[in-house]
Amino acid sequence: MAKIKVLVPVTTDMWNNPLKAEMEACKNAATVIDIVNLEQGPVSIDDWFDATWAALPVVKETIQAEKEGYDGVIIYCFDDPGVRAAKEAVRIPVLGIGEASAHIASLISHKFGIVTAGLPSKTGSVIWDNLKMIELDHKCVGVKPVGIPVLKLVDERDQEEINLIALSRELIAKGAETIVLGCGSMLGVADQVSSKLNIPIVIPARAALALMEGLVAMRLSQSKIGFGSPTDKLRS
Repeated sequence: MAKIKVLVPVTTDMWNNPLKAEMEACKNAATVIDIVNLEQGPVSIDDWFDATWAALPVVKETIQAEKEGYDGVIIYCFDDPGVRAAKEAVRIPVLGIGEASAHIASLISHKFGIVTAGLPSKTGSVIWDNLKMIELDHKCVGVKPVGIPVLKLVDERDQEEINLIALSRELIAKGAETIVLGCGSMLGVADQVSSKLNIPIVIPARAALALMEGLVAMRLSQSKIGFGSPTDKLRS
């Protein structure tokens, strides 16, 4: 049995119920999933400022998860705030949904495209920087925002689907063989879009959960050679 903490690194719980339903539908029967939010942090993550603001609470929550006996932690934001530091802080596996989704896409296609939430002026740089960090930027043909802020996606699902289809077609024209949903709040639209475009759609919740269950089953975690434990010193 795997006991996994899913940390949604914002202070609102507006996505918890649909996320729970998504993960419960595809998890292994014995897997236990607990979804939590930050007590302090941004209400949504739209840029590096928000991602940095959330990073320290993410690390602290990850450390607490290990103490509580969890087998792994999923950081549920496509910008992967605090993920690398969290991997250093604990010995249980830690995954960000951004890195998990990109790796899955790279396994099933030569090139992929990402459609994310947000406005053009606020979107893309964090994702591109993270892709470069995990050395998958060369496989991504583009990052396209749907033009709807994260906090408004729930109220604009129809427009989100219309924009997602149009932007996916643009990315396909540039060589994408797979589309990645580039925001954890983009729930409940993938299956319809996939059938209309006849192309695989990577859903971050499913990608991260499947990889985490695999890591736990194989008893694997991040290497402490590459993600060494933090230096023991005073921090205030």
